[in-house]
Amino acid sequence: MATIHLMCGFLGFGKTTTAKKLETELNAKRFTHDEIMVERYGRNPDDFQAKFALVDEYIKSEAKKCAENGQDAILDYGFWSHEKREEYYRWGKSITNNVVFHLIMCDLAEAKSRVVKRTEKDNDALLIDGNLFDLFLKQYEPWSDADKYPVVLHNVHTNNYIGKTVMVHIDRPLGSKHPKYGFEYPVNYGFLPFTKSGDGEEIDAYILGIDTPLNDYVGKCIAIINRKNDNEDKLVVVPENANFSDEEIEEMTNFQEKWFEHIIIRKP
Repeated sequence: MATIHLMCGFLGFGKTTTAKKLETELNAKRFTHDEIMVERYGRNPDDFQAKFALVDEYIKSEAKKCAENGQDAILDYGFWSHEKREEYYRWGKSITNNVVFHLIMCDLAEAKSRVVKRTEKDNDALLIDGNLFDLFLKQYEPWSDADKYPVVLHNVHTNNYIGKTVMVHIDRPLGSKHPKYGFEYPVNYGFLPFTKSGDGEEIDAYILGIDTPLNDYVGKCIAIINRKNDNEDKLVVVPENANFSDEEIEEMTNFQEKWFEHIIIRKP
């Protein structure tokens, strides 16, 4: 089933760089307002909002066609407000069950410098100077607990997943056996698609609080198991309203974590 990827972040955060990388890796189709706006209406169009709305409808139509044909679609937008994130998540879910945000993080001073330099040097970029950057920044609402959507984080430490909603693909369901060592999994265990951990593979996750085998799961990350003698952190993911103590997490993951020196991290 195709996935709709929603790129979230402010101007200059590196959304397009990340989106282009995903486009190549996933053989997806990327859509961005800026490129289509410049192509159709120039760098500083009159009646910006009306033209923006026309481009938006065009992108939605084309992205829908991609997803229905089995190809991932990337909306390289920004999604600055909680309202827009909810609107487009609902829209995406009306097309496919797989909808995920990609949250791009960046220092604001660095982002502003990038945008100003891009405006000065790139004749194909929209005209956004420092003053307009500051004006737009007032419209930006950072990701918060109000945004309970599956999210992949970029340019931040794994610990920042704590408190976030994530989408996990279960490749080792409860009751299955490890393909190499033969031990049985007493919990569901899987990975976060479209992510990378310290070993270059996807970030792994334990699913706690579910007593039946799963294929895919969306839940809340409540902790990170940080391995001191390995380069992989493990997420601890539970149902939205569930929680477990450190002792309970240790007990339920001991079947595998007993072989590693580790700590449980609770704060981003």
